[in-house]
Amino acid sequence: INLLIFAILVTRNVVHCLNLPSPKVTVTLESIFQEGLLVQPRENLYILGTVHIGSKSAQEAELLIETVKPANVVVEIPPSRLKRLQKKASQMRIKEAERKVSSYAGINATPTGKAGSFKGADLLSAIGLFPALASEGYAKGGLSGMLFCTIIVWGSLLKHSTTIGEEADSLPRRNEFEAAVMASENVGAAVIPADFEFEDLIQTVATSMTPLSWANFGFTLFCESIGLREPDPIRRGKQESMVDWELRRRNVETARASRAHGEISNPELSEVLVNV
Repeated sequence: INLLIFAILVTRNVVHCLNLPSPKVTVTLESIFQEGLLVQPRENLYILGTVHIGSKSAQEAELLIETVKPANVVVEIPPSRLKRLQKKASQMRIKEAERKVSSYAGINATPTGKAGSFKGADLLSAIGLFPALASEGYAKGGLSGMLFCTIIVWGSLLKHSTTIGEEADSLPRRNEFEAAVMASENVGAAVIPADFEFEDLIQTVATSMTPLSWANFGFTLFCESIGLREPDPIRRGKQESMVDWELRRRNVETARASRAHGEISNPELSEVLVNV
């Protein structure tokens, strides 16, 4: 069966699947199907949509992979990131083994220091990335690449840095791609990366976006900021809690509305980020 986690695609060599081990697992997987986040277009193919917030998507990815035990898992990350995740997974397994040995020997291996708020550090880190992103964007894609890296990529990083403290307090984050890679290795599945490297993404955007496209995009953002146009439906509301935002983002209709918004407000960029 094949799994696509995204997106996560899971494939397996046998056709018979979903021999669910317990009622609890059945209910959980059925709920993902009912939400529309998990589909089975073919008998040996599953596609799982994920939400990049909280930890529920990571739990669902683990559950699906452990239940189906696929032959292949296609994950929406570039090859370089897959290598980093696989290295991290190996290090985590070593640390876990060391922790078990220490625990058996009666040694407390748990860190005693308190984890402080990283909000300020994350914000400064995001701000400090601006020159590097601008330089990388211009080097790989000229003016268009620089605009993509500074307006879209850096803007997204900056916005996330201002809410990371709130997210850690109310909706702790577990990365679903990392969880999928670790779960795949545990069941012996091959992990296949299926996304652009960042440099390739910059070049693709640069060749797709004309100066007029960027001007239209800037005008759209301005109109949305002053209320003349409706913003992207997936954007967090001003008074919306992190938990409510996650629930709304898990709604398939929200994703469809966001895609339709992108196709209207900036079709060139939407084509690259969604369809390519």
